[in-house]
Amino acid sequence: MAEGIGIQRKHVPRAVRKLVERGFIKLVLQRVDGHRQRLRVHVLTPSGVEEVNRLRTKHARNLIDTSTGRELALDVIDGGRLHLVQSGMPQSTKPDPTPDLDVNTIERAARLLGCSEDELSILLDEAHHVRMDESATLEGAEAVFLACLHTALNDAIITEDEEAILTRLKSELGPLEEALMSHVVTLLHDMMK
Repeated sequence: MAEGIGIQRKHVPRAVRKLVERGFIKLVLQRVDGHRQRLRVHVLTPSGVEEVNRLRTKHARNLIDTSTGRELALDVIDGGRLHLVQSGMPQSTKPDPTPDLDVNTIERAARLLGCSEDELSILLDEAHHVRMDESATLEGAEAVFLACLHTALNDAIITEDEEAILTRLKSELGPLEEALMSHVVTLLHDMMK
């Protein structure tokens, strides 16, 4: 799905959620070939089918440049050949790949940890970061805080609601212990790199 629409896999849940909110798709339990149990599957609703047909009609004559020449956009999409699409930008002028991380996420993560954005960046960039406490088992409120942070970072963006929940949990915890801080920094590093 991510490859088909040209986004990173971590952004698929957000795109699907927006389609569900707009009423274009719905979640149903149904039988899927190759699986024993019924699975949750997203399917088009009648309004979703109408929207797809409208978009297909609107874009039926759009041509795009591919490595094999100019082709109809819908033929390329239907054929699963989006990787052949050539951007209109020359290779030398394309921006450097940067993490598609919301700037507010770094700011919010820094506030959660009680440090500045620069200090957080240093923590995340430290190649020699000692992860000796990673094996320490977290329990209770610390484990809940880490699980909530992991969930919040699942789509690489900490929303205002997620920040509020995490801030409340952190206020209950007080200053982060070394073991939890090690887990948090490792999690932030892995999710934000």
